[in-house]
Amino acid sequence: MANQVKAIKDDKNLTWQVKLWREVKGYAEAIIIALVITTFLFTTVGVAGSSMSPTFYGGNGTIINSLLTGDRLFVPKYETWLHRMGLISHYRRGDVIIFREPADSPYVGSRRDFLVKRLIGLPGDRIRIEEGQVFINDVALDQSFITANGGHLGVSNLNEITIPDKEYFVLGDNRMNSVDSRIYGPIPFISIAGKASAIIWPPVRHGTMNWKAVRPPEAFKAIPNN
Repeated sequence: MANQVKAIKDDKNLTWQVKLWREVKGYAEAIIIALVITTFLFTTVGVAGSSMSPTFYGGNGTIINSLLTGDRLFVPKYETWLHRMGLISHYRRGDVIIFREPADSPYVGSRRDFLVKRLIGLPGDRIRIEEGQVFINDVALDQSFITANGGHLGVSNLNEITIPDKEYFVLGDNRMNSVDSRIYGPIPFISIAGKASAIIWPPVRHGTMNWKAVRPPEAFKAIPNN
């Protein structure tokens, strides 16, 4: 009891600066820990819009409403740092990546800063699109992983390009409603914030289990290295 009384008296004698620091210290520590976790360990990213349909559900309405109702992806950030340090190899064709929209995109600043797309071409790959059919190193990509699930490919065309070193070519799975490398070209390696490894929320959608791992479709295994 005496110790409690002494503690109360000591607290009254503290300056307002010390009292303020005690008040905000806990919040500051929590924020720092959260930043460390989301920067170096893992984070989650919400899908907004229909550019990755039917693979992911991006909600509807405003951006805020879409983020609240759309799929949420688990992104292991440590993989990003291992890639940047050269300790693990390139991202794979077919990976779903999160990246910052290129500064020369005609839509930059009008949408979210970070986008979710599928990685189609690696550095050195030759990419062309003929009437919606994607060719990688002269091999037609089997796109049934999209269309068999109700996706839309459209009839876009792209003259053959070779992906520069340390850049990647990305497309949305819903090709008819996606702004991607067909518009702003390959994206730089340094702009990639991470790779999606799973859908973690919501666990159930429309009565069906929604949680699942996110892996490259089998079709990409048939693509030869350049």
